[in-house]
Order: sequence, then C-alpha cells, then structure tokens
Amino acid sequence: MKNYFKNKMRDRLTYCHEWKNSVDIYLANQEITKKADEEYYKSKPLLKLILNIYFIPYNILRFFLYLRMIHEYKKNQVEIKILNREIGEK
Repeated sequence: MKNYFKNKMRDRLTYCHEWKNSVDIYLANQEITKKADEEYYKSKPLLKLILNIYFIPYNILRFFLYLRMIHEYKKNQVEIKILNREIGEK
C-alpha cells in the first residue's frame, strides 16, 4: 500500500512539473506577444488608445485571469516542494 501511495505521489509530482513547464512556455509567449504589440502600436498611438478604451472590460477580465494563473503557479511551486519532501521522507 505504501508503494502504491508513493507511486501516486510521484505521478502527481510529474504532473505538477509538466503543468509548470506549460505555464512557463505560455508566459514566455505572452511576453513576446506583448512586445510585438508595443512595437506595432508605436506608430499608431491613437488606435491603441481607442482600442484600450473599447476593450476595458475585457482587459480587466484578462488581468484578473492572469492574477489567478500566477496565484495557481505559486501554489504549484509550493506543492512541488511538499511532494519532493514527502517522497524523500518515505
């Protein structure tokens, strides 16, 4: 029974690492997209202002979703530490 539980903990640790890697890739791509947008709208400041005003509700929602993802990312890092410690003790 202990072996089964330990294997399940290892599976969960593997899943946590994979999820962390996926989020790292997503955040890196978001940064690239943000830089591309900044570069594109340098020559079109009025269009950027109009679009930012028009999409305020959507941008606020995206910001809160981003904050939630960062919260889950930090929580996942703590979970990885705890799983490593638990697997190491057993």
